[in-house]
Amino acid sequence: MKEEKVPFETMIFAGVTFKVINRHEAHTIIGDLTNFNNQKIYNVFEDTWRFPDYEENPIFLLAEDDVEMDSFEMDFSTDEHPDVFILGFIFKGDLNVAKLISSYDTDNSPALIVFGKTTAVNIALFGSIHYLGGGVQCDVLMGEYNHGELFVKGDVKAWLIHSDDMLMHFERFTDVEAIINVGRPDIMICSNVEGPEGLLTIENYFPSTHKLSDIVDDAFIDYSSYEDGILGNNYHKVFKEGLSILNYDKKDQYTYADFRNQFINMVNALSETEELKEEGKIIRNIGTTIYSFIPFDYEGMKYSQISEEISNGFDIRMRALWCHDTEEITLVLEYLYEDGNPKYQWANNETAPGIEMLCVKRAALKTFEILTAEVEEEEDDEDEREYTEYDSSFSLEEFTPQFGSYKLPDDLVKLYKFQQEYGSETYSECFGLLVTNDKTGIKTWSEEEEFYNSFIEFAGANGSGSSYAYWLVDDDLNNCPIVVFGDEGGIHVVAENIRKLIHLLTLDTEISVDFDYAYFYKDDEYYSENENKEAFHEWVKKEFNLDPIETNEEADAIVDQAKEKYKKKLNDFLTKFGIEIGEEDDE
Repeated sequence: MKEEKVPFETMIFAGVTFKVINRHEAHTIIGDLTNFNNQKIYNVFEDTWRFPDYEENPIFLLAEDDVEMDSFEMDFSTDEHPDVFILGFIFKGDLNVAKLISSYDTDNSPALIVFGKTTAVNIALFGSIHYLGGGVQCDVLMGEYNHGELFVKGDVKAWLIHSDDMLMHFERFTDVEAIINVGRPDIMICSNVEGPEGLLTIENYFPSTHKLSDIVDDAFIDYSSYEDGILGNNYHKVFKEGLSILNYDKKDQYTYADFRNQFINMVNALSETEELKEEGKIIRNIGTTIYSFIPFDYEGMKYSQISEEISNGFDIRMRALWCHDTEEITLVLEYLYEDGNPKYQWANNETAPGIEMLCVKRAALKTFEILTAEVEEEEDDEDEREYTEYDSSFSLEEFTPQFGSYKLPDDLVKLYKFQQEYGSETYSECFGLLVTNDKTGIKTWSEEEEFYNSFIEFAGANGSGSSYAYWLVDDDLNNCPIVVFGDEGGIHVVAENIRKLIHLLTLDTEISVDFDYAYFYKDDEYYSENENKEAFHEWVKKEFNLDPIETNEEADAIVDQAKEKYKKKLNDFLTKFGIEIGEEDDE
């Protein structure tokens, strides 16, 4: 790439004078930064949405000395210099911010790179790869959405680390009170373990140690969207004012001050249940997680164990054990091999310090809640309980397992929540998200494992049985195209990603699929509007700023873009498995 010129030498942002440098100069500063697997983090020449080369006047802003600010909310430009595009902010020294450090947007933001220590009351990062190389100290450190990623080296001192679908990597937790993952684990921590060749540093996903209500003030929690609650929108104003959303009066909750009595009471309560007396154990399988209560004898002593085991590629087991004979409580955090045997573990009693034991306490309390919840009666007709493309009754935990180790894109989760509110097939003709875990339909095309494991089916496409699936060309589903499997033949690329498919759905007509073609065509003479079409259009505009598609030609343009990018590659892949391609695809 030809070296870019900088439009001026210095620039003021948030009251601080930065040196303006181009991406070549930035590369000499950040190009060799590595993650905890010794892989380079930044490639400023990659020409992606993170570091695009299509913007005019792309620059980095560099602070060579320690910096103090009142508030630091990143943006791509300023009112004084609206024509520049800031790719990232680089601080060679410490960054001390009195109130808030925040990214620009969850979809895309300048990168934050700090070589020294980072200090603020609140830190909210997303939309790019961020690096804090000299440790961090704050009340709340938040990561949001899978367009972002964070690496922190050095000491971490924080009351709460909170991730909502964003990977966050930490070298060490020096003083951390609570860790909360929304949904599956996204927070990773390095640990030192004894291996065959001595001490090894390994990086593992870390489960939640608390639920939000244990440490966050109730005024900032929205319980309507997730079982443990999520942060509501009202926390933004408090962040900007440099105030805390935490409730320090909840110390007994977030320190688990009464855990011993709670655990003994839980064991006694579960031991008296009819299910335990009849079955000898209590087990619940929810999605990819197993919750259980199991009494057993070991070396002549009686134990009761409450445990949570997270599979789906995480392979984490948390066990709390009560020895009835010695009245001792043992807490165990284990990382497992694929066969279920422990790879390495941390074990101690309930009074031991260390955040590893907090996640086990959280697991025990959560498991008790699940095991004592009322169980819905099963239907007599099992066929009525099978999920189809017309069934909207499944939970997000039931929808997730078919994606294996892949993270659900935020756009797909948003669509799931919309469908839960309005119902399948009520907002776009014959479309509905579905649960399918056995790949039965895809296997009719080829029984070869490489083939059927290259797709994730997730939605019904039309009234005759065609279905939409991700084609797994990338580890990030945001970068994977959507294909349609025709019920009477034909596998075709439809959209570059899930957002493009959502845009196509605004035409409110089912896709037509045959061996040669896949296309959207709305015949105005026979068209009948879906009952929730308008609500869907308003939602798409609000969430993605996309106007509804009004013509077949607009739909064709989106499909053609996807075909131009992926059709040949898909054809080559299909022919590899002896699958015939249509006339259009053979052109």
